Amino acid sequence: MVMAMRRPIPAPKGRVRTAVGHKYLEALQSKVNRDSSSSPSPPPPQKQPGLNLLILGITSGTAMDDIDFALCRFTQESPEAPLVLEIVQYDSVVMPSKIRIDILSMLREDAAPPSMLSQMDAEMGHTFANAIHIFAHKHGIAVDDIDMIGSGGQLVTLTGTPPKGQHRSNMCLGEGAVISAKTGVTTVSDYRTAEQAVGRQGAPLFAYLVGLLLHHPTRLQICITIGGITTVCFIPADNKGGIDAMYDWDTGPGTCMIDCALRYYNLDPATDSAQTSPLLQNGQICHEVIEELLAHDEYLKTRPPKTTAREIYGDAMALRIVTMCSYRGCTAADTIATLTRFTSASIAQQMLLFGPGRDAINNADIVVDGRGMSNPQLIADLQGEFPGARFGQFDKTGVPSNAKKAVGFAMQAMEALLGRALPVPTNADVRRPNTITGKLAPGLRWREIIEKSVQFGGAGRGWEGLPEVRELVVKRKA
Repeated sequence: MVMAMRRPIPAPKGRVRTAVGHKYLEALQSKVNRDSSSSPSPPPPQKQPGLNLLILGITSGTAMDDIDFALCRFTQESPEAPLVLEIVQYDSVVMPSKIRIDILSMLREDAAPPSMLSQMDAEMGHTFANAIHIFAHKHGIAVDDIDMIGSGGQLVTLTGTPPKGQHRSNMCLGEGAVISAKTGVTTVSDYRTAEQAVGRQGAPLFAYLVGLLLHHPTRLQICITIGGITTVCFIPADNKGGIDAMYDWDTGPGTCMIDCALRYYNLDPATDSAQTSPLLQNGQICHEVIEELLAHDEYLKTRPPKTTAREIYGDAMALRIVTMCSYRGCTAADTIATLTRFTSASIAQQMLLFGPGRDAINNADIVVDGRGMSNPQLIADLQGEFPGARFGQFDKTGVPSNAKKAVGFAMQAMEALLGRALPVPTNADVRRPNTITGKLAPGLRWREIIEKSVQFGGAGRGWEGLPEVRELVVKRKA
């Protein structure tokens, strides 16, 4: 007897999604329904477990002065329920001076061989891991109890808008696999690479967190983060789009160049200022230098979306401004005052050029965070530029200003585990939601936390994924 052989069924070329899920899942569900129809009393559906994750966020800013930590507990009853954030502990550990000096020296030379870059990447991973143990020991935290670590790494270069023929790229030191190996905790890192992989610039990264924390029913909210580089985020009132209409970009200069100039004059950026150092008092602003800088800076003229880092506003440009001021007879106090005014003037210029207009800004709530918020002259300059705005601090959200980025990286680590997309700013190059928000290095409890992820809201969802977080509640300590 000759048997006819059936032709093999070709494999599907991709996932075919319908409004209710995969077709094979629908067929399977129909079979289950038919089989269960004869059952006299089907068991009641079991309630799916909620989300409960303890995640440590860690980051080091462009200034490379401290390593910031935020130990966060995220809970959520269901994927559609509000996400609840509790900051269990936050603190900073001083960045070891040797690695900071080595990195700054490498950046100034701009000719580091591959062996040096790989060594710095590993060294920063070990530095972060050691700092985690210091933080945990100081606050009586068992590292084994931490479900995940979200590491922002140490950004040293970022190419968000490359020349034709090149790709978007970045170099962020602090290998996640090293952190995972030294702590035993699953670690998520390389957030910027994940963003660039889907066509975005890799920074800014925290519009989703700022939007969820600050959005207001009727008033425009503006967050100005003055770190080593300054970022501004606009969140329209809820009745005008809210977080679905938010947009952000890097305005450019922050504290990075001011710090460099202070070091040039043998001063310490952490302790020396016009309020504490006689050398910096009574500085006179050189307006000629500021006008020249604002008129000829190509980045400041570029329309968002855009991002930058030390490759533009780092030591090289700071020393060029020091030279410009010295040529005009400026003292150290004059130079620092001029750099400070250039920073505030560039922020205001960007907000007016690419924001909603002076009237709208003057009727908005402006929140300032980052190291720059401790510089009285920067704040006074911005208040003078926008006298009608209501200025406040980020701490009012329940998230301390110096913990914001670490909290953001902790939240991104959670979303990477869940495969849940984050809200995307309206001015992003690509609006497509990204569910791959970072690179995971599994730890000792990897199977346990991945099981938590699968169980959370997994019943009946198939491949459709989880909805974006629309409400974030900060649980404040009594």
